[in-house]
Amino acid sequence: MALYLAVLLLSLIGGAHTEAPPNCLAGVPGNPGHNGHNGRDGKDGSEGVPGLKGDRGEPGVPVPGPPGKMGPAGPPGLKGEKGEMGTPVESVKTDPLTKSLQADVQTLRSRLSLIEKATSFRIFRKVGMKYYVSEGWEDTFDSGRELCRNAGGDLALPKSEEENKGLVKMLSDLKGTMGWIRANDMTTEGTFLDGYGGRLSFKKWKQGEPNNYGGAEDCGMIQKETGLWNDVSCDRKYHIVCEIDK
Repeated sequence: MALYLAVLLLSLIGGAHTEAPPNCLAGVPGNPGHNGHNGRDGKDGSEGVPGLKGDRGEPGVPVPGPPGKMGPAGPPGLKGEKGEMGTPVESVKTDPLTKSLQADVQTLRSRLSLIEKATSFRIFRKVGMKYYVSEGWEDTFDSGRELCRNAGGDLALPKSEEENKGLVKMLSDLKGTMGWIRANDMTTEGTFLDGYGGRLSFKKWKQGEPNNYGGAEDCGMIQKETGLWNDVSCDRKYHIVCEIDK
């Protein structure tokens, strides 16, 4: 075996090919050796040298943060000087269509106001272009007018047969038999007016009335059963029905 290794070494050194001795046989391989110990991991190595500092980066895009809480109000500033008087603007002529639209809007506003007043009462009834309303009050003539005026109307006074029937229906709703009407002759005895100095445009007096019985009948009332009017003492207490028409 030693001779074979020597011949092989000489052939390598000399660069010549030398055949193995014909009479030499290959040896039998031995048993494998034991495994060696595991090598150490990279953690045991020493820390490398820090690299060179890099170039400065581009500036970032500024992003505004959320608004902060409102701070306390500051003290009031000094009063400024009075400004100069402005130039008066000449009146602008309104075309017919605009005037018509403005009139329609005003009419709608008036009707809406009328409806709002009427529906604020417990009992209300639309008759023609007006509303009869009531809260079921019973009081004297003067107190009745005051209550109605404070409510934006006045004591009821029918001006047509339709309105007279509507007032009768209101008394029926109130389960009353008699109610006040605004007609009275407090200014001039025997001359019944509408409460504003105007003469009555509609009358529904009972036969023989008004007659100022006993010399103390100055206020008008209406009977539910007949719908007829009568003059009575203003101190009596009847149902109060107000009318709202504006």
